[in-house]
Amino acid sequence: MFSKKVWPWIGIFALPLLWALDASAQRVRGELHIEVHDSQGAAVAPSGELVSEANQFRRTFMIGPDGRYVAQDLPFGVYRLSLRAEGFAPWSNLVEIRSEVPVRASITLGVAPVTTQVQVNDSATLVDPNRTGTIYSVGQQAMEESLAARPGRSLSDLVNEQPGWLYEGNGTLHPRGSEYDVQYVFDGLPLTQNRSPAFAPALEAGDVESMRVLTANFPAEYGRKLGGIIEIATTKDAPNGFHSQLDVGGGSFSTLTGFAALSYAMGKNRFSASGNGFHTDRYLDPPARAGQLDR
Repeated sequence: MFSKKVWPWIGIFALPLLWALDASAQRVRGELHIEVHDSQGAAVAPSGELVSEANQFRRTFMIGPDGRYVAQDLPFGVYRLSLRAEGFAPWSNLVEIRSEVPVRASITLGVAPVTTQVQVNDSATLVDPNRTGTIYSVGQQAMEESLAARPGRSLSDLVNEQPGWLYEGNGTLHPRGSEYDVQYVFDGLPLTQNRSPAFAPALEAGDVESMRVLTANFPAEYGRKLGGIIEIATTKDAPNGFHSQLDVGGGSFSTLTGFAALSYAMGKNRFSASGNGFHTDRYLDPPARAGQLDR
């Protein structure tokens, strides 16, 4: 048993530890809680779109019958929220996400007017005035239009296209000439191990909703490696049921590439399995193999 004089000292020493544990769980992402109703207070279930040009972020969604929706994993910045429902006038406004504290938006939709009108929107989301450093954002459209040279390198190729990055023969990324100082952050979980396709399972661009690439101005919770940070948000709002994906390709020297994935979504849970392969008959001398493969 501890005496009454010892308990205050235990509390003093335990407080910094608890604060450190809480700080390690912080994320540079926010949430938007949306509630939609009509002028009589009844719930409305419109379709919505959330867009941030500065973050290259675009998400479409359907609000539930209760008129509520929670948009998660939103990078800090300015967003344009647009809602449309049959029989109601379209609604659009800017929303700022600046902290991990959820932002709540209670929206009342009006009856659609009979007259025709032209609506002009400003471009306030093109530049984020509160951003102090340079962040290169890659949106879902750019990922869908990209073509990877080899299986497992679709995300790495997109990062390599950003300023200050360089490839190594085995697919390792080097930011600004830094050696093995790249940190991946998947949905807020930092990974400091080597994530090159030669040493770790590949994550394809089709599984990613948005990606941000940082080479400076790192948040404190992401500062374990100071070469570069690749922050990835995986796809959300997957429809329930089974989903599959198959990508195949071929080329000279009997080159064959393939990628297959199978997933099942049920409510908030999602289970998936994937695999990829590469085959070629081209012979390369061992001393030149690494360099020639990346040309």
